[in-house]
Amino acid sequence: MDTPLQWWRRQGWGRRTVVICLFLYVLYLVVVGLILPGWLRGKAEQELSSLLGRTVTVEKVSLNPFVLSATVEGFDIADDRTETLLGFQRLFVNAQFWSSLFHWRPWVREISLDGLDAGLWRGQGGELSIDDILARLSQPAAGTDDAGADGADTDSPDTDSPDTVATDEPEPPEQEQPEQQQEPLVAETTPASETEAASQQESQVPALTVDVLQLTAGRVRFIDATGEEPVTLTLPVEFKVEDLTTRAPEQEDNRYALNIEGPDGGTLEWSGRFNLQPLSTDGRLSMAQVDLVSFAQLLRSQFDFRIPSGHLALSADYRFSAEQGQGLTVRNGTLELDNLVIRRAGQEDANLTLPRIAVNGVSLDTVSREVTVPEVRISEAVVNAELDQEGLDLATLFLPRNPAEEEQENAEDSAVEPWRVALQTLVLEQAQLTLLDKTVSPATPVAFTNTNLTVTDVTVGDQISWHWQGDAVLAESGRLNHSGEGSLSPLNISAAIKADAVPLPTFAPWVKQAVPITIRRGQASADLKVDVAGEEPVVTVSGGAGLNNLDLLEGNGQSFAKLASLQASGVSVNTAEHRATVANIDVSGLDLINRVDAQGRDLVSRLNTGGGGGGGGDAGGPAWRVGLKQVRVKNSKLAHNDASLSKPFAISLEQWNSTVRNFDTGGGRAAITLNGKVNGNAPLKAEGSVSPDPLFLDLKMDFQSYGMEGLTPYTGRFLGYAVRRGLLSVNSTVKIENNQLESRSTVAADRFFLGDRVQSDEAVNAPVRLGLSVLRDSSGMINLPLNVSGDMNDPSFSVTGLIFTVIKNVLVKAATAPFSLLSSLAGGKDLEQIAFPAGDALPGAETRQNLATLNDVLSKRPGLSVVLSGQTNDEDRAAFARQALGEQLSEGMFRGDWPGEQAALADHRWGKRIVKEFEKRFDADSAELGVEGRDDAADARRARLAWERLVEAAAKDVSAQTLRTLATQRAENARNELVEQHGLDAGRVRLGDPAMDGKLAGIQLGLGND
Repeated sequence: MDTPLQWWRRQGWGRRTVVICLFLYVLYLVVVGLILPGWLRGKAEQELSSLLGRTVTVEKVSLNPFVLSATVEGFDIADDRTETLLGFQRLFVNAQFWSSLFHWRPWVREISLDGLDAGLWRGQGGELSIDDILARLSQPAAGTDDAGADGADTDSPDTDSPDTVATDEPEPPEQEQPEQQQEPLVAETTPASETEAASQQESQVPALTVDVLQLTAGRVRFIDATGEEPVTLTLPVEFKVEDLTTRAPEQEDNRYALNIEGPDGGTLEWSGRFNLQPLSTDGRLSMAQVDLVSFAQLLRSQFDFRIPSGHLALSADYRFSAEQGQGLTVRNGTLELDNLVIRRAGQEDANLTLPRIAVNGVSLDTVSREVTVPEVRISEAVVNAELDQEGLDLATLFLPRNPAEEEQENAEDSAVEPWRVALQTLVLEQAQLTLLDKTVSPATPVAFTNTNLTVTDVTVGDQISWHWQGDAVLAESGRLNHSGEGSLSPLNISAAIKADAVPLPTFAPWVKQAVPITIRRGQASADLKVDVAGEEPVVTVSGGAGLNNLDLLEGNGQSFAKLASLQASGVSVNTAEHRATVANIDVSGLDLINRVDAQGRDLVSRLNTGGGGGGGGDAGGPAWRVGLKQVRVKNSKLAHNDASLSKPFAISLEQWNSTVRNFDTGGGRAAITLNGKVNGNAPLKAEGSVSPDPLFLDLKMDFQSYGMEGLTPYTGRFLGYAVRRGLLSVNSTVKIENNQLESRSTVAADRFFLGDRVQSDEAVNAPVRLGLSVLRDSSGMINLPLNVSGDMNDPSFSVTGLIFTVIKNVLVKAATAPFSLLSSLAGGKDLEQIAFPAGDALPGAETRQNLATLNDVLSKRPGLSVVLSGQTNDEDRAAFARQALGEQLSEGMFRGDWPGEQAALADHRWGKRIVKEFEKRFDADSAELGVEGRDDAADARRARLAWERLVEAAAKDVSAQTLRTLATQRAENARNELVEQHGLDAGRVRLGDPAMDGKLAGIQLGLGND
């Protein structure tokens, strides 16, 4: 038997070749199938662990030498935060040797990756679990490539020291670098044509074809630890690429399909075709039923909103090319959001509920930077917003928690040419918007229901413009319609707004915050055109507005104003001119009442002092000019109730109709007319002119037959008596100028009588009933001129108090000096006193004339009785003294009839008698009289002075009885004159007590009434 060597020598070269090939093939099978897998597994674990600084494990590596396929199983890169940073269950690569040989480039039949598991962790500071790996890979790795490639001895990687990197090997010489890496250097030094440059660019991409590239049963995990509790998002991933080639593809080459299943059943399908030279791709991307809840959890640390529910679906056709002048284009884009709910963290109620949002036909072009959206439709949205002292919550709901980063990004983007966005139609259907205002107490919601809005022709670019129209139901019953157009840069908005039956109680809290008023009911309407324009916006408003069925309450719950209807037309407002005008205001059914409470505060005082937090003060800026062309009030009522008096007082103007024309706060005087019925039965008419600034009023007023019983609260307070009956008529002129009030009135009180006494500390201490009797004529009428004036700047100024003060003064004078007050009835004569001739008891001619005048006055005042009190004074004493001296001189030593005082003083002889009588009675020389000379003139002066001294001395000797008798006789004679000569009822004339040393020589008149 031959030895192997002998057998080998005996074989020919043909058999030897076959044997060698078989041997090499068996060696290939042994090395590739048995030896190489184990070596590759260990080498991969060692090198990757050293490179990444992580523990890398490979369970199994299998090579099939027959079909040139490789399988790697159980690959894992460890991570202490996610357990597995990257791993997979099985990687299968099946090469096509014969196809590669035939096409003269690598050709792979299949690359399949099964069970991919990738995990990424993010910390509170924004750090990622792969930061250490990225840091290692970015470091220069001197010599490590050759050492790893040549299998040189290196230290095994220490998983606890991720920064350990082998750097002992020398850097490979430049000539050993692959030729492909030298080409860019050649290209930099050698000019080349465009064709050569393109050829070099193509040569950088290795030729490769893969029939099938796919991923099955993969998942990607993202762990967000930036919040208080970590959030994990897991995405199942599958994809498939068919006929992948790096050379010019055929029609069906480089087809790919990516399928990702969301954590809650949503899917992403991404299919299309790509080309690597140049890089370009086109295809379609679609997502369906993507549950946004899991994805929203990743935003918790960056934003304050939460998404409890919501599903997303979108689709679009796209094309991308990296060639110069090309980019990304998107066509036929659609987006749908279903059952999206957004709420702020920590809240239970949703801020936004969007049952459906549909966006159709979106197109995008990154080269021209244009976005076109044909239609956005939002159905049955529910928006709940809150306004507090910090502002509107929706304004900050989507803002990032770190706005500084956002502002920096915006600043960087501001240098880029802006995008142009065109939105053809935005439709909001049957939405519900609710604003809860917490700036008022209690917090108040305002709801807009059945809200529809259509916005068209929206363009965003160099200028932003739009058109819109919409309608809504405000607070369940109010209808709101609006439309218009607008633009920004510059600002220009023109809107038409129409509101109908808007319930005013909805806005009661805001009104109450400014003034203590409650709106119990009422509706508002408006038909306005509003324009806003300019960088410092100028607002102009025109149109009309109205109020209906208004009822306003004070803070105490009492109604003070009711209104059936108010219609304003021809409204014009211009903020630039600070001017507002109204052509016509028609008021119907106004019922306004001013109540004065027990503390004396009227309506205005309570509204000014009892209010809420609206505050006041001067807002600054120019004053507004307000003009009212015509204001008409019909079938209305004004009322005044005063509870500060001991008995409440009430007065009203009913059936009130008035007109004001050409009222203007900028100047000019408005004409005013008014008519109505006081307390429903006393006709009132007024007309005049008024100006608000400066305040001016010139008014003529007349009203008749007012029942004076209603004045009892004031007569009781100021006069001390209630009113039993009486009808009051007033004709008055009132003028206010320079804050000074001047009123001239004629007051007529028909059959005005006081009733029971009323206890009042402010009542006048005077016989006011007597005063009224003085004022009341034979027909029972009191006609009284009443003039009132006052300074309205005086804080104590009160029209009512001033009027009653004047009336009280008149009554006091009537009671205490009646005949002085009745002087007008006596032709201007003051009949308070009637003079008699000095020393005479019988009335003289002038006395009789005055008594006749008194009789006329009393005949006009049949209710008056008169008291006659005789009086004497020094004139009567002197008269008695003169009479006695004359008698004495007549009976003296010279004897002769007394010629009278003046004649005696003029007579030389009687003069000497008088001087002698002086010397005798005073036992004195005539020289004491101080008259020098002895001529006739000196004698006359001496006689007159002596006579006066004698009269003065004799007057002191007149007895009181003589004077009392004279006073009594004067009163009796005057009474006889009135009764016997003029027929005055004797019962109306009484005699009073005589008075000596009175005011005059005559009689003093007084009233006989109680």
